[in-house]
Amino acid sequence: MSEAETVPASPVALVRDYEFISTAEHLTQWISESEAHLQATGETRVCLDTEADSLHHYHEKLCLLQVACGGRFALIDPLAIPDVSELLALMDRYELWFHGADYDLTMLRRTYNWEPRLIRDTQIAARLTGSRQFGLAALLQNVLGITVSKASQKADWSRRPLPDHMLAYAVDDVRYLLKIADHFVAILTERNRVSWFEESCRALQRDVAARSMVPREDPWRVQGSGRLHAKGLAILKAMWDWREGIAQERDMPCYRIMSNKQMVAYAETFEAGGVMQPPGGWRPRWKKEFHDLIATVFRQGQDAWPQRMKKVKGRMTDSQRDIVDRLCAQRDEIAQQLDIEGSLLGSRSTLEQVVSDLGAEGAALMDWQLQLLQPAIQSIEVSPPSEA
Repeated sequence: MSEAETVPASPVALVRDYEFISTAEHLTQWISESEAHLQATGETRVCLDTEADSLHHYHEKLCLLQVACGGRFALIDPLAIPDVSELLALMDRYELWFHGADYDLTMLRRTYNWEPRLIRDTQIAARLTGSRQFGLAALLQNVLGITVSKASQKADWSRRPLPDHMLAYAVDDVRYLLKIADHFVAILTERNRVSWFEESCRALQRDVAARSMVPREDPWRVQGSGRLHAKGLAILKAMWDWREGIAQERDMPCYRIMSNKQMVAYAETFEAGGVMQPPGGWRPRWKKEFHDLIATVFRQGQDAWPQRMKKVKGRMTDSQRDIVDRLCAQRDEIAQQLDIEGSLLGSRSTLEQVVSDLGAEGAALMDWQLQLLQPAIQSIEVSPPSEA
């Protein structure tokens, strides 16, 4: 599709061309009818999207499944239907398309312990053709000329009943996905990048599947805590535990009480001997408990304070950092010629891994990335800079 196609957005009140499914019997019927439709039309692709309630509740949960099968659309309520194994089996019989699949795959794995057989991701396809605006709303506007409302993007999807405007928003997440897919697959084919796309989708699946679902031993050691010493770590852990208790009690996301970044900043102030005052908008009970936990940390004494984690990974040498800089520069030159983002050829952390183990022949990279970067990597192996 070389020209932007203008498709009118679906009217909320006039046409309801989807089914809202909240019973197992209705789901079984819809799956049977949809499979027959797919077989009759010869369509080999289906689309899936999810909505959750992480912005509104303490325990994040899957609240809606949006499905498209050959022009048939359904919004399935997983809160009312705990067992959707029939639907997942249907998805596994076809090529399954998402947009920005990482979060969806994570939630589906966590909720159903399910890893799809074969996925394709329109966000990956868009980025590999050079799109810098790759959110679904931007792609719909730029490719199809469709403007969709994002008003429900941060809504509470656990509410019931869901109003019509939220249902319309949800179904549009899968309604046009195959049109977007056709557009970018045509460009990928023209530029001989389909293999890049398919390997990148497989890599995403592997990455999600490899993530541990076991809770971290010390979840309070958030980003930025590595620079804290025992005193700062003690107050950080105390704030984390207190925040978890309040969030669970009130069934609200932790960040709405205090963000991780705020907690680290408070811990740095505490460590430096500064005065810690709770946010002005807090209720009196929270302010009192905040001051109480500060006093408790002081009473515990240094022997009870947690210690800094010992770094397992060795630091890179100056020579290795120089090699990474050179490799990143060459990566960016290649990416510019291909009109794609440099990070798609390998993030800096990935290239650091490559440099740390040059003998592994770029094992951290996908095959298509390695093929493009191989000359740069080989030149580094042949003539590394001398140690200063």
